[in-house]
Amino acid sequence: MKKIECYIREADVPVLVEALAKSGVGGLSVYPVQGFGKQQGRGRGMLLPKMKLEIFTLDIETEYVLGTILEVTRQGNFGDGKIAVLPVDDVIRIRTGEKGAKAVF
Repeated sequence: MKKIECYIREADVPVLVEALAKSGVGGLSVYPVQGFGKQQGRGRGMLLPKMKLEIFTLDIETEYVLGTILEVTRQGNFGDGKIAVLPVDDVIRIRTGEKGAKAVF
């Protein structure tokens, strides 16, 4: 299992969430965040608003989900965002005690 964390423009969230839902993603979390990268030229030290998405995927689905994220969010400009793919050792559903993929999907 993998955890995908991506930082994207706020305007891309509705389209991406819809695309991911249609692709069968079982769930995701979205958070408003602030930060800067190479865009900091707009105002040194100024924090820019972004949205962070967290998605758990099975290993075999990861590339497909990444492709969907890139297709929706890539504009070829600074500020398009970042994606991190992290290994997940285990997930436990607190309510039932289920572990692994059963706890997520």
